[in-house]
Amino acid sequence: GQFNRQEVSMGVGGPVSVGSKTGGYYFYGLVEDSGTYSRAVDVGQKLLQGATSIDDVIGKFRLETGLNFQRSTTSGALTHRLTQGLVDDLSYVRGVPLVNLDANGDGKIGYLEMNSGSPVRGSLNANNQALIQRFNWPLDATGKPLPLDQFPQVAGIPKTLYDYLVANPSADPTGALRAQGVGGPLPTSGQVPVGFALDPRTVGYDTLDPRRSGAFEKELQADLLLGYVDLIYDIDPDFTMKYQFLYDSMDQFKNSEQPGGGKQDVLVAENKFTVTKRMLDPPSWLELNSLASINYRFTEATGYRYGGDFSSTRMDVMAQVDPMTSNTTFWHPFDNSNINAGGAPWTSDYKTQFTEFGVGFLFDITLNEKTNVMLGGRYDISSARNTEFAGTYNPTTGTSVRPGAVRTLDEKATGRDDGNSWSISVSHQLPYGIRPYITRAISSVALDGSNNKLDNATIVAGHIGSAKITEYGAKASLFGDRAFVTLAHYEQTRTSITETDPGSVLGAEVSSTLTEGIEAELKFSPLPNLVVALNGVKQETRFAPNTGGNVLVNARTLGFKDVLDASGKVIYPAEAFLFGGRAQIALPNNMPGYEIKQGNPETQFGYNATYSLDNGIGFTLSGNHFSETYSGRLKTVLLPSVSVMDVGVYYDTGIWHLKLDVGNVFDEQYFRARTGDTLGEVLAQAMPGRTWRTTIRANF
Repeated sequence: GQFNRQEVSMGVGGPVSVGSKTGGYYFYGLVEDSGTYSRAVDVGQKLLQGATSIDDVIGKFRLETGLNFQRSTTSGALTHRLTQGLVDDLSYVRGVPLVNLDANGDGKIGYLEMNSGSPVRGSLNANNQALIQRFNWPLDATGKPLPLDQFPQVAGIPKTLYDYLVANPSADPTGALRAQGVGGPLPTSGQVPVGFALDPRTVGYDTLDPRRSGAFEKELQADLLLGYVDLIYDIDPDFTMKYQFLYDSMDQFKNSEQPGGGKQDVLVAENKFTVTKRMLDPPSWLELNSLASINYRFTEATGYRYGGDFSSTRMDVMAQVDPMTSNTTFWHPFDNSNINAGGAPWTSDYKTQFTEFGVGFLFDITLNEKTNVMLGGRYDISSARNTEFAGTYNPTTGTSVRPGAVRTLDEKATGRDDGNSWSISVSHQLPYGIRPYITRAISSVALDGSNNKLDNATIVAGHIGSAKITEYGAKASLFGDRAFVTLAHYEQTRTSITETDPGSVLGAEVSSTLTEGIEAELKFSPLPNLVVALNGVKQETRFAPNTGGNVLVNARTLGFKDVLDASGKVIYPAEAFLFGGRAQIALPNNMPGYEIKQGNPETQFGYNATYSLDNGIGFTLSGNHFSETYSGRLKTVLLPSVSVMDVGVYYDTGIWHLKLDVGNVFDEQYFRARTGDTLGEVLAQAMPGRTWRTTIRANF
């Protein structure tokens, strides 16, 4: 299609016999080599799946086994330098970094080059780095945090930029920036490093090509392997047994020249045994089915990494054809880990192992054929340990003259924790096919991150937490089962942690957000050849507790001012003072205006319909509506509401299926907020406009 999508897949299945045993098999394979909406970002996939099922392998036990292997390669990209003007009119702030940090000319910036070329004041720490600076939230005269729209606007330019321009006046040909004098908001370190500024000779406004991305990652590859072996006895539906073994592993690396990423390997092995038993000859008013299960699970996660994403706003995507330039490209240890040879160090090397042992039960009770009660409980015990190995480099210590230090000691933590889970759901059949229900559940949750790593603080504080949900609603099957309707209200807490969260927070209420919402769905088939489905959700998510944190912002938000010429024209936008690095502001705890989570539209509506003719021709229609939302927690950029419609036409004849799809028919230009709450003020994802796709499939 439009983005050079190339994909081939094939599946084959049939009966199989092993001696006197009979069963079936299915194999499926896929190969993809495609471009994407983001220029210079490709996607590759190799997928192979196989599964078999053989009856009576051991007595009356059926064997079900399968294997899935997948290799995926891609790279990441986001729209950066996000402003309201960019969202509304694709107005993009141009400009390349002023100071060339690639001092040795090898084409990339090394760790020592970055620190020497953009030195900090005082000692290095997490918030005082060559291209990362934290700003405090301004306070009023009584010491209370000011509202964002009341931040003081501070005239002038950073002293380091002023001194550079005085020493290099050709970089400020009109002298307009020097004429501003020294000023501007100050970070907690007391000085903005010179590497943050964009070159005045290159700064301006342009119309962004949304297919060009600024926050660019070089390569991401993941090898995924999953296998399972199940022995199932279900000849008698009143008494079943199932033994299951699962193996799941991931071998993944990310090499980002922003820089960022590293290597992570995860493997999980689980054994599980489940028994169900239905009560025989119960009273006429009672039906009872029960389930009991026991499992043991082992998880191991290892990895090492480096990065700070210093270049996520640094490059000017409209000034370069290639994704990165020497002054926006950073060495990654995958390519050069010797800092004395211009490279970058590994900053983390870890190994996490934890086991989970659980016992659970479930009762399915029906009273008088109308009232159903589902009641379950579970108890889990877990042991965990994590080691942060010595030999890695601490990049946030020392000074710019002598930055960083090697860690000489391992840091270890071990812990044991447990958790209870339970759930109850009650429903009752009313006339006309209506069934109201209510559900309440609490689930124990392992507090590992997305890479299955448990940090030491989490283990010490307790690595098992809980999540909760309460839901009530009704389901109905109407008009002779031609229509199905659901309506539900829900309230749920969700776990949302990172490995940098302090143990004191992790050990308190586990779930950091509380979501309340209403969802509804209608599926309707008014004619045998017409199916229509409508769905909608309205929800609001709050931080609970309402904790703050460091949030990525642009210079205008912090209080820097535009530089104007004599006619009042902007010749140096405020954002250009800090787009060479990453500026963060410390959002205080318990700020009422920032309690609601942003990024996910609170109201979403979707629809799809399929209409088929007797001659094999059919039509499809689908779409979504998303309400407006802010891109980040500080609500500096509003993403307008958007409606996207897709249409398709297909033709079925014999073994052939031909289909033409047009996505985003009206070519809507819109952005989706970046996942997360700390980066959305300056980063988002540009979504594709109108797309075309042709599909040819043969079933034989």
